[in-house]
Amino acid sequence: MKRLPSAFRLPLDLLWPIVILAGFGVYVSLMPQPPNDFWWHLKIGELLARTGRVPATNLFAWTLPADAPFFYGAWLGELLLYVLYRWGGVALTLCARTVLALLTFWLMATAAQRRSGSWRIAALVLALGAVMTFNNLIVRPQIWSWLPFMAFLLLLSAFAAGRLSWRWLLVLPLVMVFWVNAHGAFILGLVLLGIFGVGEGIRRLLGRADARSWKELGGLALSGGLSALATLVNPRGFDIVRYVIGLMTDPPSQNLIVEWQSPTPTGIANTAFYLSLLVLLLVLTYSRYRPTFTEALLLGAFLWLAWSGQRYVVWFALVAMPLLAQAIAGLNLRLRMAPGQRNWLNSILALLLFVPVLLMQPWFVEALPLPETYWAQVLRGSEAGPLVDTNTPVEAVAYLREHPGGHLFNEMGYGSYLIWAFPEQGVFIDPRVELYPYERWMDYIRIGQGTRSLALLEQYGVDRVLLDVKLQKELVRVLEAAPEWRQEYADDYAQVWLKAP
Repeated sequence: MKRLPSAFRLPLDLLWPIVILAGFGVYVSLMPQPPNDFWWHLKIGELLARTGRVPATNLFAWTLPADAPFFYGAWLGELLLYVLYRWGGVALTLCARTVLALLTFWLMATAAQRRSGSWRIAALVLALGAVMTFNNLIVRPQIWSWLPFMAFLLLLSAFAAGRLSWRWLLVLPLVMVFWVNAHGAFILGLVLLGIFGVGEGIRRLLGRADARSWKELGGLALSGGLSALATLVNPRGFDIVRYVIGLMTDPPSQNLIVEWQSPTPTGIANTAFYLSLLVLLLVLTYSRYRPTFTEALLLGAFLWLAWSGQRYVVWFALVAMPLLAQAIAGLNLRLRMAPGQRNWLNSILALLLFVPVLLMQPWFVEALPLPETYWAQVLRGSEAGPLVDTNTPVEAVAYLREHPGGHLFNEMGYGSYLIWAFPEQGVFIDPRVELYPYERWMDYIRIGQGTRSLALLEQYGVDRVLLDVKLQKELVRVLEAAPEWRQEYADDYAQVWLKAP
């Protein structure tokens, strides 16, 4: 029998990260999709596909003028989400997210193996990096930033290590043309270019033997300049940079939205983040490996970024875990073992490990005998699609479509699904956080918490309420006690209330 080519016969050591990656794929595939940052982006993608123009105004909130300006910076990411949805519904968008996550973290694992020389060490840091990003993996335009970020990081790292000609860096401006239109995280590409430029320039000035030449650093500067110019290739030009900077300092986003705030040591993901900091500190203390000036800048900059907001932890993981792998290798532990003989049985086993990932894809998962505690989080058999989170008011919005009208107060996440499924109704508020003034958000919170709820509803002219039973219990009690309000619809998750004329 003819032997398989060497490329198809995997070493036993490679199974370590593959086991971790397959487990990560199962977890990501089973994540219920919350409504907040999905449905309203999908609606913008639909408008783009239908009109060929990027919207520039409010459009959906009845509490603001329809022409109130709003910046849709992730228009290409929204359009791509809608194209996936049109081709294969929610199922295909969820599957695409899983594929992008697996590709991104596999690239991280290969970078860790290259630095450490060990697939076992790569598996260890892959597990830690994957767990700390559990809060960053829902379907939204950010998923289109993962691979561009890795392209910038890997190409720049290979250049700094002398493995890659500076000419390869001219690919980065082309990547930036896509990235700047897909998601606001494009600014991190410029940050990476700046860090490598400063770090490698200092190494050159210090006369390090392995530093890049001035000619090569000129190529890096050229790539950086062209990438900066590439950010202007978008419908709003330089305004995209102003938008991103403004969003990162927007008071409602920074003060009221959890993912924009510093991670606290609660939950699996945040605990893993803090554990990674402890491990990194201990390993760097005892390892023979010492980061270069560029690597120290990378760690410091992205640690500060992750510390400032939970939504940025994923970028810290992608940067720090390969460096942690190299530091672990410097401890001289027995994790750096020979990879073993290549064997086709290892290849078969690697394929079998991904069978559960395939079975967990949205087209098949609802037929699986998963625990009831899991199905309690998912609208099983929903018309909206598979794996839709119970925080999505599918049945309540269907009722509103049959009984339209009124000035509606709604839970914030419900506003996202309303924009998608029944935009004619208009929303009181929705996850486009920076659209609404800070005091509007404070009034929204007061109403939901039962603080002057009736007076504030009267002040805004609200005569109908769509609320989340779990998140707005106090508002339920207020409306139950108010004689002028009556409940007209209820299910296990949502209620609709109507004010008497």
